[in-house]
Amino acid sequence: MTPFDFAMITGLGVGSDPIPLDPDMGEWVAAWDVLLGARPPLARAGMVRCCWFKEHYRGEDPETDEGVDQYVRGFLLFLFGTTMFSNRWNTVGLYFLSTLVLLPRVHSHNWGAAGLTTLYGYMSSTSRIRGRLIGGYWRAWELWVYAHFPALAPDPVEETAVTVPFSDVYDGPPRRRTRKGFMFFRQYFDTVAAGEITWRPWEVIPSGLQDRYRVAQIMSQYRILFEGPIY
Repeated sequence: MTPFDFAMITGLGVGSDPIPLDPDMGEWVAAWDVLLGARPPLARAGMVRCCWFKEHYRGEDPETDEGVDQYVRGFLLFLFGTTMFSNRWNTVGLYFLSTLVLLPRVHSHNWGAAGLTTLYGYMSSTSRIRGRLIGGYWRAWELWVYAHFPALAPDPVEETAVTVPFSDVYDGPPRRRTRKGFMFFRQYFDTVAAGEITWRPWEVIPSGLQDRYRVAQIMSQYRILFEGPIY
């Protein structure tokens, strides 16, 4: 999976501003009060269970702008922990809280590279049998297979134009293929013909949308070692 693949699948750009992570944020209890309006219990050092955010912020709507910002930060931490930076413990690191201090700047951070780096890290450890479960946005691999090998993809009930993010195509209820076992997929990939592979799946996306992720496309032409928030 290239940076361009990940950008097209998720809609996250690659090559933006570095993410200002602070590993010590897990010890700054006073900062939790200001940024989250609460002190979440730690499941591990500097880590909070994702379910805490869902439970804590459920209820009445906040009445102040500060309260709204705290809800937004809680939701984003929950989103980070259940998508791009998910792990086997269902926890999320409070070090991400340092990236949410100035909410208007959150969109400018390099989330695409961080998400892909995390996925690379988990795939590396899993392929070396150093970990039992894959983490990060693992669904990106599933969507990558659908894009490049249409014969394995489910059929959407309603045809949807391919766009960015590519995951939107499968948001509706699809007609799934017949469930197959490991031997079927092994034989498929041993015998698949070149004509059954979509070599350039993103060419069907309007060029105007692709241009937003030009940096990711350029980076995909080279071997680049990403650095990201893997803890």
